[in-house]
Amino acid sequence: MNSTSHRFFRFVCVLGAAALIGACATPGAVPATIQPALAKLAEPYADGLRKAGVTSVMVYGNGARVRVASTLGEVYFRYPSGIAATEFALYMGNKDIEVDSDTFNAANSAQYEAAMKVILPEAIKWTTSNNTQKLQERNSGGGGGGR
Repeated sequence: MNSTSHRFFRFVCVLGAAALIGACATPGAVPATIQPALAKLAEPYADGLRKAGVTSVMVYGNGARVRVASTLGEVYFRYPSGIAATEFALYMGNKDIEVDSDTFNAANSAQYEAAMKVILPEAIKWTTSNNTQKLQERNSGGGGGGR
């Protein structure tokens, strides 16, 4: 194997290792067990979430970030410090909320309630701010590659 082939082989190996590491760093599976008790905890925030255009809130058990999907894009923010890790997926319907979690149970319901009391208002705040910025960009003609 000549020097050029050897460098190319090393490059491919490094690239493959980087891809593997990146794949391992992605969030786990999306929670799938419907939890009506969590939907009731989220209900007081439903109007605010709808007004902000939130379609879903994903909280992964690793406690790193919260992902919020809205009609104007996605927003990410850090999982609040000082709150026990939780894992749930909240989906907004026109008239209802579905919250799924594979780790929620009666014994940890207090930590989920505490998390929602912080995370859902933050989701509304961050999404509203993002939407305002996006609309300002659209109205000023900025923020895009033009079509």
